[in-house]
Amino acid sequence: MPVEMIRIAPGAQGCFIKNDRFNTTLISYNFYLPLDAENMAANALLPYMLTSCSAEYRDYIDLNIKLLGLYGADLACSVSKCGDCLHVRLSIGVINNEYSFDDCKPVNEAAELMAGLIFDPAAEDGCFIDSDLSREKRKTIERIQGEINDKKSYARTRLFEEMFGSDPYGKFIYGTAEEVEAIDGKRLYTARQQLLQSAFIRVNVVGRELPDGIFDSISQRLKEISRVNITDVTACRMLPEKNTPTYVTQRFDVTQGKLVMGFTAGVYGSLAKTAPMALLADIFGGGPYSKLFTNVREKESLCYYCSATYRRGKGFMTVDSGIEGANADKVVTAVLKELEDIRQGNFTNDLVSASKKAISDALLGYYDSPHALNAWFSRELNDNLSPEEAVKIISSVTREDIIEAAKGVRLHTVYRLLPLEGEE
Repeated sequence: MPVEMIRIAPGAQGCFIKNDRFNTTLISYNFYLPLDAENMAANALLPYMLTSCSAEYRDYIDLNIKLLGLYGADLACSVSKCGDCLHVRLSIGVINNEYSFDDCKPVNEAAELMAGLIFDPAAEDGCFIDSDLSREKRKTIERIQGEINDKKSYARTRLFEEMFGSDPYGKFIYGTAEEVEAIDGKRLYTARQQLLQSAFIRVNVVGRELPDGIFDSISQRLKEISRVNITDVTACRMLPEKNTPTYVTQRFDVTQGKLVMGFTAGVYGSLAKTAPMALLADIFGGGPYSKLFTNVREKESLCYYCSATYRRGKGFMTVDSGIEGANADKVVTAVLKELEDIRQGNFTNDLVSASKKAISDALLGYYDSPHALNAWFSRELNDNLSPEEAVKIISSVTREDIIEAAKGVRLHTVYRLLPLEGEE
């Protein structure tokens, strides 16, 4: 699968991912800013504001009519953490030009629409319009307030807060309701200007053909902006190890408790460096073949689910489990025992093979959709590996590499969300 990288401006790349399997084209603007606790709420609100209207399509009704005219083009946005960066994504998916009627070119029109949303927003005198801003603020506050309703997600958010402390990585990505409420039109417009000035930018196009002039057009737009202090997407503040782990307990009116454990891993960044940790996390708590599933969940029946995730952009691992409150301490002990077993080499070669097969299948699954390919190349910012190249790296990891990776893992923080007293 050919991938073409094109420099379009200082700190800005175009990435054409040619794939003939799809009947659609996906255009995705990906912006990377340093995680900043003070501005996180505004930066997280911004993509939702930009995809709701523009100077040409003044309200959401007009914008939706345009999307329907593009054969139901799919406009989306998201925010996530990528190492020590906030990843802001705006994307549009549309059918390929050859499937349209009346000589319409929906891919080209979608590209123009996206550029208009980003570079020509609905604003007056350097401020977003109050009515538009109020709508998006209300929706963001609802997201923040709704977080607690998903106890699994809430427990993970609380673990990050406790684990990372003053590091902005530990802050909830949408900020607080109070922070969102305090954002005015001028401040959010300033956040947009800073995004265009200093974010590292990658524009991904996934499809059969690259729309004529798309990267040249973006380049011309960016030439009108002073691009300074471009974000370093390789920067990472590693979390130091702890001699004594922190334990935090909260009680809620729930029937099933949540236990989330955070571990430092001592390595982050490129897959070439972190592949042993990826395999370790999968052997530890990946699929139904993993040690946490087969032993802690199935043999010992200590939890409803138990899985491990390695976050290579920041260099740490988490274990998530759903538990009976009375089993909280037993689960912690059992999880640590399984980790120690891996350190001691107490796992089979068949388990390593199963893990490599599962990870390789998942990597090759990125070719199954434009959105998956966009997600992959939104994360592979330095090495620009293809999923096939990643499979080769995973396949080369040895049993000894996995054992060494396990020796570098240390428990840092345990967060327990348990039923109210007397309900365990």
